[in-house]
Amino acid sequence: MKNFFLKPNILIIVLALIGTVLHFYNLDWGAPFYFHPDERNIASAVTQLSFPNQMNPHFFAYGSLPIYAIYFGAVGANYLMQLLQISTQSQLFNITFGQAIIVGRIYSALLATFLIPLLFILGKKLNDEKTGLWAAFFATASVGFTQFSHFGTFEMWLTFFGILLFLLCLKYFSKPNTSTLVFLSLIVSILISIKVTSLVLVPIPLAVILARHFANKSWRKFFKEILLFGIISLFIYCLTNPYALLDQKDFISSMNYESSVAIGTEAVFYTQNFDNTLPIVYQFFNIYPFLLNPLLIILFIPAFIYLLWQIIKTKNAPYLLLVTFYIILFLSQVFLFVKWTRYMTPTLPFMYLIIALAIKNNGITKRLNKLKSIKTLSQNAIIVICIIFTFSYFMTAFINPDSRIDAVTFAQHAIPVDANILSEPSDLGVIPFQDAFPHLTTFNFYDLDNNSPDATEKQLQQDLSTTQYIVLPSQRILQSRIINPTRFPKGYFFYKSLLNGSLGFKKIYETPCDIFCKITYLGDPTYWWEQTVTVFDRPTVFIFKKIT
Repeated sequence: MKNFFLKPNILIIVLALIGTVLHFYNLDWGAPFYFHPDERNIASAVTQLSFPNQMNPHFFAYGSLPIYAIYFGAVGANYLMQLLQISTQSQLFNITFGQAIIVGRIYSALLATFLIPLLFILGKKLNDEKTGLWAAFFATASVGFTQFSHFGTFEMWLTFFGILLFLLCLKYFSKPNTSTLVFLSLIVSILISIKVTSLVLVPIPLAVILARHFANKSWRKFFKEILLFGIISLFIYCLTNPYALLDQKDFISSMNYESSVAIGTEAVFYTQNFDNTLPIVYQFFNIYPFLLNPLLIILFIPAFIYLLWQIIKTKNAPYLLLVTFYIILFLSQVFLFVKWTRYMTPTLPFMYLIIALAIKNNGITKRLNKLKSIKTLSQNAIIVICIIFTFSYFMTAFINPDSRIDAVTFAQHAIPVDANILSEPSDLGVIPFQDAFPHLTTFNFYDLDNNSPDATEKQLQQDLSTTQYIVLPSQRILQSRIINPTRFPKGYFFYKSLLNGSLGFKKIYETPCDIFCKITYLGDPTYWWEQTVTVFDRPTVFIFKKIT
């Protein structure tokens, strides 16, 4: 019986079941407010659709394929409810905002779960079953996958189809045929249809096709396959993103805006926290330790160097392809002005494979070969630490009550309903406070240092004179002002004075951070991490009361 449960196929089923629980549990978190702005934008685009008359999503920050998939997935759910006599025909093609959110999250959870067996297959193909098991375990215990499986955004789409493209490239390289080429073209077009920045991956399958025909100089076949690849990719993209062509004005305008925000030429309030951040250093210190966990990011560096050495030493083409995928995905994002956590998510499966290869081939523990007990102990320690970090995040974000709802519950007991409350703008965490307290106003702290007419020090003093309580629904503005006093001197002075009590307010509430929270955020959920690590699913909320 013991050997039965240690069989690779049984272990993969167990890991997939654990992943299913981690990815699907509490998928309706945040209801009815749904605090993630990106998934709200996506859901809003879905609700605009009405087959067959109105299929323009009027939203081009991402590709339309997932938006249509969410819409028709929700239509399918409506049809099923109609068969069960829960719904009526008139509701079939009308998708509500809440439906769009949940269906989007279901897709993310499914793709995150499918990554577990997919990484097992890849690890086995690259090396052996034990490598596959390590990679599958890392995918199961991935904090990043658990987080983004609970968002109806497209990070898991990009991650799943990115690693699937890698698998198909490996398959074509080892045994080229037309069917594999067609699937390569299909996956490339799907990736571009999810997000146009996936174009950075196109050179990889093209290089793989070239490599297979270079040795025998079969150039005619090469150009025929390239032509077929291009035609299929273009056709699928146009089929799934028709309004990129039919509504070119909005599409181009959106692309120009999104690219300007990404490179920092368009100054917007929600990217101010990236001032004075160092590429590469920022990702490895403020993003990756959360997405992978601190131990794995420490192991990744020697593992990556080990794999590079193996490529040079053995001329291993699959290893080279693995490293190439990671480098292109990493470098295409790391030097952008904006450095959101979601940009690094598609790199995770490649990192897990690199670490798994190094562990299995003793690239990390080579000197422990003669000390089998120590080697086993070190590998067990990796497993335990990964489990601890994943479980801690799961408890913090999805088992424990939502930090914003907890804060509102406290406020309803501690603050009179007619009290004058001042808060911050453009944060969805303020919505439940607005529902509970009719006299809540916001001040534009984002523009306090920009000499904005509606955000002057004089206006702030006037607002503070009538304010009895101050609510900070997240650490978004607080964090950037406290760690950048030179860039935001007025904001720094205000928030510093608020925290130390010299502004005339005392703190009566701060979201508590239990042992699981301390493990997840390494004891600092407020200042250390890139903001989107915490502010969408577990922000730190502060409440201050005027000292009378």
